[in-house]
Amino acid sequence: MLNERIHLPLILLVLVLLLSACISQPQPTATAEVTQPPAAEVPTEVGPTELPTATPIVLLDAELLLWAPQNADQDLAEQVENELSAFADANGHSFVLTDSLSAAQLSPGVKVVVSLASPSEVETLAAVLPQIQFLALNAPNLVPTVNLSVVVTAESSRDQLSFLAGYALALGVPDFRVGVLSQAATPDGQTTRDAFVTGARFHCGLCNARFAPVEYYPFTAEVNDPANPADWQATVDALLAKSVTSIFVQPEISTPELIAYLNSKNITLIGIENQPNLESIQKLLGVLSSGIDLEPALGRLLLGESVGVVKAGIELKQVNRDLFSDGRVILFERIKQDLLDGYIKTLP
Repeated sequence: MLNERIHLPLILLVLVLLLSACISQPQPTATAEVTQPPAAEVPTEVGPTELPTATPIVLLDAELLLWAPQNADQDLAEQVENELSAFADANGHSFVLTDSLSAAQLSPGVKVVVSLASPSEVETLAAVLPQIQFLALNAPNLVPTVNLSVVVTAESSRDQLSFLAGYALALGVPDFRVGVLSQAATPDGQTTRDAFVTGARFHCGLCNARFAPVEYYPFTAEVNDPANPADWQATVDALLAKSVTSIFVQPEISTPELIAYLNSKNITLIGIENQPNLESIQKLLGVLSSGIDLEPALGRLLLGESVGVVKAGIELKQVNRDLFSDGRVILFERIKQDLLDGYIKTLP
């Protein structure tokens, strides 16, 4: 009994020691297998979202600017570009061509914008830029304002061309010794003759020569059969007998033989664009053509003046400067514009 009492505490003590040993023994740590994610799956640091870069504004810095969009008439654009470039070079102005335009692109140095853009585009831009003069081509329905002018092109007529041929020859030839060769018994011949005479007399009135032989010009002569050399030669000789030194030949009778004969007599001629044998004329005052002559308007626009409506349709090209000085050119342009504006009658 005594032994049981002794053994029981011992057994309890052993159990307590064993239990405490189990509790204090460190537990094995479970090792987890770590797998590195693929490089593509590794998250990267994301910075601020980048905004699209704005297209820089190209500042146009030139006194004279041509606005010709890509959908504009490219033949007309090339013609106007050549004219503006030549004008700028001759007069010391800067010139730039652009196919797009906004108000932000125009520097303070821009004075004139010649536009081939749509009427609404040029009208809108002109309204917000009152300090710049705009000249709109092919926009006949636009209403001119203090800084918006409009060029209206019109097909030139026979009587207008003949009138200006008479005026130019009388203006450029000494003593007004001018004449016209037309075709007899035809409406075109009659119009050519009458309008030429009206144009010459518009410049010089009685047109009496100051030196002998004293005659009253212009003289007219009609060719019955342009294909008959005897006919047209006799007609030309009748003019030469009156000391005529310059002649306008109706295009329909402008044969190679006739032009060659006039060249042999040292006659000054004025031509019409597309007139037969025009290239063979040796002494040419100039060539009248349908087209746009912007030079007279550009001078005023660069001074800040609106020119309103410009009716263009006739241009004097290939001007012989030995016969036509700058002053004569200016006078011719004024009369031409008055004619196109309807202030001058071409026929008696």
